Amino acid sequence: MNREEADQALQLIRRVVAQARDDTALQNWGVIWMVHALTNGAGFLGTHVLLQQGHRSPGPFVLLWSVIVPINLLSIWWLQRREAAGVRSFIERQVWSIWTTCMAGMVLVALINWMLGLDVLFMPPVACVLIAMAFSVMGALMGRAWYVAAALFALCALGIARVPGWGFAVLAALWGVTQLMGGLLLYRARRRRLTEGGSRPRLV
Repeated sequence: MNREEADQALQLIRRVVAQARDDTALQNWGVIWMVHALTNGAGFLGTHVLLQQGHRSPGPFVLLWSVIVPINLLSIWWLQRREAAGVRSFIERQVWSIWTTCMAGMVLVALINWMLGLDVLFMPPVACVLIAMAFSVMGALMGRAWYVAAALFALCALGIARVPGWGFAVLAALWGVTQLMGGLLLYRARRRRLTEGGSRPRLV
């Protein structure tokens, strides 16, 4: 392969990666994120209310999130089915991995917090750190705008450490606003692309 052929191959790879990145985000995740801004925000707020009412055993919290998580999964399945997204792209698999790992980490931190028997909850600020890391990885995959969300959650972790009793309420507000705005931006970008680019996005 000569230099010209190598340059052409590199340009093709760049177009394929960009196409996969844009189509995955724009086609599959805008509306889903807006829905999850409400469901997860409500879940974190409900957790705050339960704590304020004096609940410390896992039962009420498990019951609350055993409702939220299936709603989230059902909404993903239903909205992706309606969009007829086709085969999942490489970037989309990475997004799934990032957020599944983040959620698993948050559950593990909550379990450790309970096992240690601590009244002062370190779960909300640590959750903000995990979410910040997830957004940071998304920034590397999908564009620098996601680093803004990572910075917001990192600052939120420091703020919650000063008012731990309000941790879940603050987390609910920031999660709801951040994910709602992110979903809205993705949705609007998708609509703009469909208007400018013809029929429908196609996944690589």
